[in-house]
Amino acid sequence: MKQILTDNELSAFSGQLAMILHSGISVLEGVSIMHDDMPEGDGREIMSTVYDSLEQTGDLAESLRSSEVFPDYFVKMTEIGERSGTLEDVMDSLSDFYSRQDNLMRSIRDALTYPLILLGMLLAVLIVLMSQVMPVFRDVFDQLGIEMTGVSSVVFRISSILQYVSIVLLVFIVIVALTCFFALRTGKGKEKLSAAVLHLPIGRTVSELLACSRFSDTLSLALHSGLDMGESFELAANMTEQKLFREKTKQAEGLIEQGNDLADSLREAGIITGLNARMVSIGFRTGTAEDALKRISVSCQEEADNRIQSAVSALEPTLTAVLSVLTGLILVSVMLPLLGVMANIG
Repeated sequence: MKQILTDNELSAFSGQLAMILHSGISVLEGVSIMHDDMPEGDGREIMSTVYDSLEQTGDLAESLRSSEVFPDYFVKMTEIGERSGTLEDVMDSLSDFYSRQDNLMRSIRDALTYPLILLGMLLAVLIVLMSQVMPVFRDVFDQLGIEMTGVSSVVFRISSILQYVSIVLLVFIVIVALTCFFALRTGKGKEKLSAAVLHLPIGRTVSELLACSRFSDTLSLALHSGLDMGESFELAANMTEQKLFREKTKQAEGLIEQGNDLADSLREAGIITGLNARMVSIGFRTGTAEDALKRISVSCQEEADNRIQSAVSALEPTLTAVLSVLTGLILVSVMLPLLGVMANIG
């Protein structure tokens, strides 16, 4: 299976195609231009596949799907644009969306880099202390006939175990780190790691915010493209696989079928807040509902970014505190017996 394009590549592709379409050039000719400008490599091969399929079918969405490197969301949004005649607007929207996604992932990686390096260094120091330094003190205490008790006894027992498995533990840590690194470079790996993160409280919250962002963005574009409310809502609801958010959209859909308006239905289902619901309601009355939904989409993504930054900011001092306490326990386990020896000598 081919690797899905990155958010940055998707943003660049849709941005270039939007610019070409806005200039009045046809889709087929635009893809041909992009193919000719692409340097030799995988990118040129992908564009060649898209162009050949587009030349035969005249369907851009199907051509993108046949290349197997564009995500379903991208393909479905392209299909909306073709059906409604707003392909230029769709490409502009996709370019903005994936640009925000790329910036979000970059900020997460940048924010996590230092804490992870700090965690790795502190763990290495702890392993060296427990497996190399502590056995030396244990031998000294054994020669002096000092019997370990309490915390000291537990720490020295752990050090005895780590002395034999430290190499295996270090190799395991390196393998896990390399596995995560390479997994993040594949679409399936990202999905599995994302699923693991979603089990954390902060992960669920961020996932719901991002799902709301995608839902609002898709609903805005679908309504702007001329689709009716029912079809727009169904399309937007299917754009996310987040389980809890899907349940909320089903509840909102039921409320809409009962005759409630969109804003109240989204608010009662817990998809948007009362303030955002008021903004959407006013938007429908003034003919600016698409803009209101777009602002909600951007707002949700920015809030997700802020929550991630806050969580990472709290992670660094927490790691430092926990590992400092562990280091302190190790030192205390050595100092207490030494103090006992000094007291007996005195």
